[in-house]
Amino acid sequence: MGLNYTKWIKNTARTFNKSPIGSRVKSVLFLITAAIFFVSCSSTSWVVIEEDAMDISDYELIDSEFFLDPNDVITPQAPIFDADLMAINTYEYAQRIKTERYIQRYRPRVGYVMLGLAGAGLSYYAAFSDQLLQQPSDLQRYSLIGAGTLLSGLSFLNMKPVDEPTKTGETRLLRKTGTTMVADTIETLPYTDELPKVTIAYGDSLLIQNKTYAFNDNNISVNLADELDADLFGEEPEHEIRITVEYDTLKTVTTTPVSSVFEQFVVVNSEITPLRNAAEVNTDNVLTDLAEGSQLKMVEREGDWFKVMYGISETWISANDVYTIWRPSEFSSDLTVVTIPNIPFGSIDVERDIPELGDLSTNTAALIISNDQYSGSLSERTYGDRDSELMEEYFKQGFGIRSNNIIKSSNIDSAEQLNSAANRLTNLVDTNRNKVLVYINGYGIIQDGKLYLAGVNHSEENNVLINLTSLFDQISGSEVEQVIGIVDLDIVESDKSNLRYQSVVSGLVNTISRSAVIFSSQTDQRSGIFTSSTGEKNRHSIFTYYLAEALKQRKTGLDQIFDHLQRNVPFRSRSIYDRPQDPVLIGKNDLQLVD
Repeated sequence: MGLNYTKWIKNTARTFNKSPIGSRVKSVLFLITAAIFFVSCSSTSWVVIEEDAMDISDYELIDSEFFLDPNDVITPQAPIFDADLMAINTYEYAQRIKTERYIQRYRPRVGYVMLGLAGAGLSYYAAFSDQLLQQPSDLQRYSLIGAGTLLSGLSFLNMKPVDEPTKTGETRLLRKTGTTMVADTIETLPYTDELPKVTIAYGDSLLIQNKTYAFNDNNISVNLADELDADLFGEEPEHEIRITVEYDTLKTVTTTPVSSVFEQFVVVNSEITPLRNAAEVNTDNVLTDLAEGSQLKMVEREGDWFKVMYGISETWISANDVYTIWRPSEFSSDLTVVTIPNIPFGSIDVERDIPELGDLSTNTAALIISNDQYSGSLSERTYGDRDSELMEEYFKQGFGIRSNNIIKSSNIDSAEQLNSAANRLTNLVDTNRNKVLVYINGYGIIQDGKLYLAGVNHSEENNVLINLTSLFDQISGSEVEQVIGIVDLDIVESDKSNLRYQSVVSGLVNTISRSAVIFSSQTDQRSGIFTSSTGEKNRHSIFTYYLAEALKQRKTGLDQIFDHLQRNVPFRSRSIYDRPQDPVLIGKNDLQLVD
């Protein structure tokens, strides 16, 4: 029986495949199979994502609070203080349920589709062949076709989801669930006709009081650099600038340092000061010399030095030679800088063509004491080294003094150093030198009725004073016939003790009859530099320059030299500095510098 059944199946399939109906059924099955892989569908759903979402379209303004909001960023490049009128608005918003739409894609389940198609095929086969039913009636045929179609359709309805649901971005707000309060800060326009008032104070001083300014929309702006006087603030301001703005019942107070409004500059207040590339006194680091009144932008202060801008370069200048000022930033574009270029020794008229005033001298000794490189509280003694070099050249070339008979001691800082130089001079005098010339320059200090040469490290904390009376007393104790002293001291400190130069050199002039000392100025006067921002630049002190000029004119008698000094030094000092400078001669005035 098994063989007969198998044979029947094969015959039935062969007959079905060859029949027109079989061909149509195969075509339908092919299309259905292809549809399994391409047919899909989707569905949408709304999901609750928040139960108390804020509805921004449903609100009510509950309260407004106004205030002034100051700008905290003030710089010298933009020294503008401004404040904005602001409002804090409080709103009541409705809260609602918030839903969001999702899309889910589906595809048919292959197993169910294949099973449904198999059942549909069997129904179609029974309807259009006589193999399963003997001559089915039309009703049976239609019923079988309907059953097959229903089976295939149902197989496609059983689908499976593909991937995760996808958001569409669509949301809906549904029923109201409550309310919430929200505060929002916004710019707002003035709400009264009243103008805001500004008061600016520095410490206990009122600089501007209740000055009115107009609003620009909601902003009030004050240019502090235009409103304030920069000269009111010292080198190191003790207070900050306090700015108070009042409008209606509103008030705001802001403080800002002076350095946020102005920049600091230095102004040279000495006759001449060197500009250096390092913060130390050294003749090799001088870039140029600056005349009084020169202005430079300050970078910072380090001890006794200011770092300043010279063009685009950072340079250094002694704090003792300048004072500081505050100015607006744009002041740097209009600075006054008067430079005195460094020129080599021999370029000034009194430095060249030095005449031979006497024959080579073996019986004359000379002592040169020169302090110029001050590093304490005193500024550098400008051109002090050049003055001493000038006198050394006149001693050698003009007077014929041999180099080994000239003792030079520079930048001394103690009485021991001065005594050492004086002892060397005494040793020379004791070997048949009967004439001594002494030249001294530097800063002078009068204290307790005595005249001192300031040591190069002199300061308030380190009081370095070198008694000049002891020097002249030591010279007077040597076996010498004639002593001529030339003292070019710039008296920078005095205790008003009415010192008279006679007391300084009394031991010398009373012991050695043929002796005299010329001082560059009275005890209450300064000894100035022969350089000005608008006039000649002779790079020496006024006194030493005219001393050399007299010698160059072959005036070797003290009376001639002193007359030349009296006629020129006071006049030049008044023309440059508008102050007196009167040389003083103590002792014999009929002596000759050259035998």
